[in-house]
This record gives sequence, structure tokens and C-alpha cells, in this order.
Amino acid sequence: MSASRAPRSSTLYKTDLAGVALKPHESRIVARWLLGGYGEVSDESWQKLIYADNEVQISGRSTLRRQSNLLKARLGSIAPELLALIADGSYRETTHACLAAAIKHSRLLADFLDIVVRREYALGSKELELYHWRSFLESCRLRDPNMSEWSPASSIRIRTTVMSILFEADLAERGSPVLIKTPSYEKAVLDALERSEERWCLQCMRYDQ
Repeated sequence: MSASRAPRSSTLYKTDLAGVALKPHESRIVARWLLGGYGEVSDESWQKLIYADNEVQISGRSTLRRQSNLLKARLGSIAPELLALIADGSYRETTHACLAAAIKHSRLLADFLDIVVRREYALGSKELELYHWRSFLESCRLRDPNMSEWSPASSIRIRTTVMSILFEADLAERGSPVLIKTPSYEKAVLDALERSEERWCLQCMRYDQ
């Protein structure tokens, strides 16, 4: 009799964020699909939207599959009111709602904002250096013993994605070092998060409070 396979331990911190920042244009398409804007929400309509029609316009089939599936999982975790802001809101509303969805979907991004960005903002330095990221990953491994060992290339790629998210959401200024900005969000997004009782997302977004 063959030995049964041990269940895989779950981990808080994953690498799936790599290469997939907020992508507001692509997220609009996915949000409209989730809201039924392309007809019935089904595997068949998803396959048509992504592969037959390539509405999200992502090049490379493997990249298209990975990024579109991540966006579907990310946006599938938020309330319809926030989806509607992504689908049909202003650019800032779409971007800020995408940020909330990314925070809810990625504990790595959430903790980076809530721990590192909050601390550096409170200290008044408002600077993000490479060593902040390295120290953060070390602390992640202490919080999550099941976290896998990431290669240096993966670590840098994920950091690049996290920084891109901060730039897209106007939470940081490009430069060396990266400079943290005071957050400012569209009221419609904050109100939708309040009504959806997304307190964790709001806490991470309001790192200045």
C-alpha cells in the first residue's frame, strides 16, 4: 500500500503577486465580466473573453493565463459595489478600488503597507530602501514558518511589483530612495469599503493614521 501524501501546509505569503500590479485597464474588463457585463458568468464566457477575444490584451498565452486568473481571483474577493467602481468609475476610483482588492487578496502587500510603510511614515523619514524590503521578508518568515525560500530574483521581482502598486496608487514617488506620500483616496471607494466592512483594507490603506 502506498503511503498517503502529507497535506501541503498553507502559507500567508505567496509569490503570485509577481508581475501583476494594479492593472486598472485589464481590471475594468474582468470586473465587467464578474458583474455580468459580457453575458452569463461561466467558464465558457471566461474562456471566450480571455482566450478567444483576448479582451485584456495581455501578450503570451502563459502570461495571459496567469495574470488574468490572478485578476479574476483578486477581484472576485470584493463586493459588487467596489467592482462597479472598477468597471465604470473614474481612473482614480478604479485604481483605488483595485488597490483595495489587491490588499485583500495579498497578505504580503497588506502587511508591507501596514507594517513597513506605516512605520517609516510615522518615523518621518518616509523613505523606502532595498534593505527595508529585505528586513520585511525576514520578518515575514518569522510570522509564517511555512513560507517558502524565495530566490533573489523572485524577491526583487515581487518588490518591483509592490513598488509599482505604490506608484500606480500615488502612494509613493519614484526615485532613489522611493519616497512615501501621504495617502489620498476617492471618497466613493472609502465609502464602499466602509459599507462592505472592509476594515482591514482601510487600515492598510490609511497608514498615515
